[in-house]
Amino acid sequence: MSVLRYENNPVLTSKNVPFRVNSIFNASAFKIKDHYFLLCRVEMPDGRSSLVLARSADGLSFQVYDKPCLTPDMHEQFYDYVEWGVEDPRVTLIDGRYYILYTGYSKHTPLVMMAETSDFETFHLHGPITEPSNKDAALFPEKINGFYWKIDRPSVKESRGEMWINKSPDLIHWGGHRFLMSGREGTWEEAKIGLSSQPVKTAKGWLLLYHGVRILGHAPIYKLGVMLLDANEPWRVLGRSAHPILAPETSYERIGDVNNVVFSTGWIVEPDGEVKIYYSGADVNVCLATTTLDYLLSLCE
Repeated sequence: MSVLRYENNPVLTSKNVPFRVNSIFNASAFKIKDHYFLLCRVEMPDGRSSLVLARSADGLSFQVYDKPCLTPDMHEQFYDYVEWGVEDPRVTLIDGRYYILYTGYSKHTPLVMMAETSDFETFHLHGPITEPSNKDAALFPEKINGFYWKIDRPSVKESRGEMWINKSPDLIHWGGHRFLMSGREGTWEEAKIGLSSQPVKTAKGWLLLYHGVRILGHAPIYKLGVMLLDANEPWRVLGRSAHPILAPETSYERIGDVNNVVFSTGWIVEPDGEVKIYYSGADVNVCLATTTLDYLLSLCE
């Protein structure tokens, strides 16, 4: 088994959006009963990003809703932190509520915002849960040792894009910060790495996707890898893929607003072990690749 691209990629482009946008990309993925949902980033004509839902009965053909569900203008007292856009959501279901970690972008540089919802129609906005500069964050779906946990990436310019993990008693106040992982020098991920998907619990530990970047000339190349964390001590990395599981190859991954990018912010693990990875090519679309849980776990051994 390997990671296979869907033959009808991309599953979403700007042509599928019923209102005017420059692009649609970087979608978080989840299921409600038997329906698949993508919470997608859309770049609006003014260059600022908002979030919009798309729905599907089969995980292949998606219908985009007729307007964004979360925009910078909806943030009221937090507007200063999202004035330039809300970006790259990761959705985690915890105790029947959906928590969305996303990037707020403004003159203050990126930081991690959190919103809470039960229906994706009304949102309780918690505001920033990190200081700038930080992004690429997602929550674990359950408490571990009495605490909530999240992974993020402090992203000051001098940093190599290291991933960190931290804990909270209430999802609001965060501490216990620990270094988690950095890119391996001389490889496909040497420039920086960051979290891609929300963590999924398996019999062997917490499995998650991450992205790695290498600079060739002056241009970055984004690829996807997979890693495994200990079930009870999630700051311990048990294994990671030696090679990328998905890299830019096709025209829809190589040519776009940012060339040579494969970037994921969401996946769905089916009951039979099939894994649907929703990713964006070149920051202009939403694509699908499929694999199996067993295959991804084997890469982390």
